[in-house]
Amino acid sequence: MKKLISFILLLFLIVPVIAQAASLIDDLRSQIDQKEQEIKKLEAQAAAYKKELESAQGQKNTLKSQLALIQSRITKLRNDISITGAKIDNASLKIEELTLDIGEKQNEIDKRKDSLATMIQTLYEYDDESLIEMVLVKNSFSDFLNQVHYLETIQENVYKNLLAFQELKKELEGDRTEAEKQRSELYGLQNQLTGQKNVVEQEKNEKNYLLTKTKGQEKQYQSLLDDTLKKQAEIQQQIYELEDKLKLAYDPNSLPESRSGVLFWPLGGVLSQGYGYTAYSKKLYASGFHNGIDIASSYGEPIRAALNGTILAIGNCGKYAYGKWIAVKHENALTTLYAHLSGYGTYKVGDSVKTGDIIGYEGSTGYSTGAHLHFGVYVTQTFRVESMWYGMLPLGAHLDPMKYL
Repeated sequence: MKKLISFILLLFLIVPVIAQAASLIDDLRSQIDQKEQEIKKLEAQAAAYKKELESAQGQKNTLKSQLALIQSRITKLRNDISITGAKIDNASLKIEELTLDIGEKQNEIDKRKDSLATMIQTLYEYDDESLIEMVLVKNSFSDFLNQVHYLETIQENVYKNLLAFQELKKELEGDRTEAEKQRSELYGLQNQLTGQKNVVEQEKNEKNYLLTKTKGQEKQYQSLLDDTLKKQAEIQQQIYELEDKLKLAYDPNSLPESRSGVLFWPLGGVLSQGYGYTAYSKKLYASGFHNGIDIASSYGEPIRAALNGTILAIGNCGKYAYGKWIAVKHENALTTLYAHLSGYGTYKVGDSVKTGDIIGYEGSTGYSTGAHLHFGVYVTQTFRVESMWYGMLPLGAHLDPMKYL
C-alpha cells in the first residue's frame, strides 16, 4: 500500500509548468507581440521615408536641394535607428522568455528523472518476487489481480514518462539553440545601432561642412561642385590607367572557377549598373569602363560580407573615387571591395568576418550620383592600396563580380 501511495504522489509531482513561471512567460509573449507590432509600424514609416529620399535625390543639384537631401537621409536614418532599437528590445524579451522556458523544462526533466528512477526501482523490487510468491502472500486472488494491474500501470507510466522525458530533452536543446541564435542576433543589432548612429553624425557633419564651405551661397556651392566634378573625372581616368596595367600581372589559373554562388550578394536591391562598358559608364567616365557593379537599395541599408574573410583595408577617398570603402580578403584568391559607404561597421583591419556580417552601410560618398553600393572583385595577388592626396586608393586587377555571384 505504501508503494502505491508513493507512486500516486510521484505522478502529482510531475507538473509541466509552474503557474507563476507560466504567467511570466505569458506576460513576456504579450510584450513581444507589442514590440513586433511597433516594428511593423516603423517599417511602414521607413518605406514612406525611402520614397521621400528617392524624390529628394532626383532634384536638381543645388545647395538647397543638397541640404534637403541630407535632412531626408537623417530623417530616414533616425527611423532606421528606431527600428533597430525595437528589434533589440524584442530580441532581449525573447531571450528572457527562452531563459524562463529553459529553466522550467530543466526542472521538469529533473523531476521526471527522479520519478522514473523510483518507478524503475519499484518494478525491480517486485521483479524479485516470483508469480507463485505473489499469489501466496495475497489474501485473495482479487488482491493478486490488483497487484498485477498496479504493476502494469507502473510499466505503462514508465513508458509514457520516458517518451515525455525524451521529448522534453529535444525541446530543451531546441530552446538552447534558439537562445544562442537570439543572443547572436542581439549582438549584431547592438553593433548595427552603433553604426547607424555614427552615420547620422557623419550626415550632420556633411551638412555643417557644406554650410561652412559655401557660406550658404548658391554661387559658391556651384563653384565647389564644378571643381569637384573636374577632379573626380581626372581621378577616374587615373584609376583606369593604373588598373589596366595590373590586369596583366596575375595568373588566371589561380582563380576559382567562374560560377554562381562563389560569392553572396552583399546587398539586396536593384542592379543599377553592370560591369564593363555600360550606358552609364560611357557618360560618367572618360575611359567608358566600369570596374565593378552597382547595387541600389536605400540609403543607410546594411552592407554584408560576400564571403568569409579578413578585413584587408579600410579607407576614405573623401569626395573622390570610392569615398568610404572596405576591402575583404578571402581564402579563394579573391578580394572584394565595398565602396561609396555612408559609414562603417564595427570591424577593424585584420578582423575576421563571416558571410553576411554587417561591414558597412549603403551611401553616396566619393564619385557617386546617388545612394548605392559599388561592389568590386579583385585578384588578391594584385590588390594594393596607394596613398593619394585625397586619401587611400584601392587598386588591383578587377574581375566581373557577376561571374561569382
